[in-house]
This record gives sequence, C-alpha cells and structure tokens, in this order.
Amino acid sequence: MKLHHLRDFITIARAGGIRAAARELGLTQPALTKSLRSLEQELGSTLFDRSRRGVAINSFGEAFLVRAEAALHQIERGRNEVLQLKGSAGGNVSIATSSVVALMFLSAALADFRKSYPDASVSVQEGTFSNMLRGLRDGVLDFAIGPKPAADLAEDFATEKLFDNSRRVIGRRGHPLANATSLGELLDAPWVLTGAVGPRYHEFYEIFRDYGFKPPPALIQCESLIALMALLDGSDAITFLPRQWAEAAITRGLLVEFPVKETIEGPATCLMYQVGAPLTPVAEALADSFRRQVGHYLAGRRT
Repeated sequence: MKLHHLRDFITIARAGGIRAAARELGLTQPALTKSLRSLEQELGSTLFDRSRRGVAINSFGEAFLVRAEAALHQIERGRNEVLQLKGSAGGNVSIATSSVVALMFLSAALADFRKSYPDASVSVQEGTFSNMLRGLRDGVLDFAIGPKPAADLAEDFATEKLFDNSRRVIGRRGHPLANATSLGELLDAPWVLTGAVGPRYHEFYEIFRDYGFKPPPALIQCESLIALMALLDGSDAITFLPRQWAEAAITRGLLVEFPVKETIEGPATCLMYQVGAPLTPVAEALADSFRRQVGHYLAGRRT
C-alpha cells in the first residue's frame, strides 16, 4: 500500500466519482481506476459499488475512509514536525476552541505565538463538543480547548485542565429583569437552550429542580453561536452561559450577567489531544501561548 493509493481513494470518495477525482488530481481516469483496484486487492474487499452511473462508496469504504484520512493527517503532521525540529518558523497547526476560549484568549494567544512562529499557518475551528472530538479522532486537529469530556470519553484523549468554570444567567444589557437576584424571578422569562455552550434539556430542568423551582418552558433552541448572540442582544431572551460571555471585550457592551444567588456549575475547560499523537513543536508552542493567557486571566480574577 502506497501513499498515493490512500490519496487517490480519499479523493474519489470526497469528489463522488472517478471522473471528478481525476480532474482534481490531474490524472487520467484509467490511472485512477488502476490505483483504486490495487488498493482494493490489497484490502481484499471492494470499497465502492460500481454501476453505469459511476461509483458509490460502500460500508467497507466508509470505514476505511476514516482510517485513511487519519493516516494521511498524521503523516503530514510528521513531515511538519521534522521541518520544525530543523528550525523552521513555519509549519501548520489546526485547533478547535470553545466559544469561551475564542472570546477570551484566542487573539492574545495568537499574538504571543507569532513572536516565535511568524510564518506558521494556523487553522482555527469553533464548534460543538462533538465536532471537537471528531476532529481529534480523525487527526484533523492537533488539539482542542473546550469543556472537559465525560469520563467514558476521556480515555481516548490526553486532557489538561486549564481552569474551572461556572455558568451564569446571561441576557442583554438593559434587560428588564437584569437585576433579578434569584432564578425564581425568571420563571416567566423567554429561555433559550443551546447545546453548543450551555445545558441541554435535562440539565436545564435539573438546575431549576435542584433549587425547588418548577422548570420553565424553553421554547427556543439555538445551536448557532452567532445567532445566539444576535437573539440575546435583540430580544428579552435569556440563557445559561459560561460567565465569560459577559466578560469578553466583544460581548460585554451587549450582554450582562444577572446577579442570581443560585450557583450553576459548568464543566472545566481543558486542553485535549489524541492519546498516542504528541503535539508537534509548533502545536506545543501555540498550546503554551493559550496556557499563558489563561494564567494571566486567572491571576487577574484573584486580584
């Protein structure tokens, strides 16, 4: 099995056919067909179902695609690591961050990182926890910074806690209920649920039940962070969010934390990478920059 076999297979799968993949790779269709057949012979199984309309990836192909992409990502990461160890100030690093990390630390961490790696290419994704885990497993991401994974998931990843966190009731600045001091005063408010950064249904209801309140209806569910920000700023909707949503420079002119007395716990924020795939020098340098910015933040909260 050669690297071009994996490359050709992945391109066919992603392009949806041999003709489109041949155009993308600049190869002839017979050459690509021969490469695919060589790979299938070595695996002892077909990876695509053939028909007059072309090829369609089958269940064997779907399973192998995940491994093939991860393998090529790791090889590319190894190539970059060798260049970095030779003293290159370039290289590539791909990360994912939670909304809190993006709001609070991303700009400063990148500025700090650029002092050592001015030519490095950095790819930043901001998404849900499930997308982070998928990217780490597939080898697309060097590391992710976000909510600590559950115990049954943590074994797959090396995790380093950066800071503990909690949630707050967040709404727009000037909200008529912004001075509420108890969840009991907010039972009739229009609540928004968001699995991206806040509790889902069962957690939401448990928060109110734990303090002896009948859970209010939550009629809006929002998974888009930009849409959530616009919704909170443009209406009287409120939600549970990490406290940093009211602290970040970009949001503190729009959103405020309601001073409710009840404590709403949230998951710790951790740096995570795949077990068995240590960080490259450039990825480690970027992780160090995030660690330093988190340290500055925590020191400021103690003063």
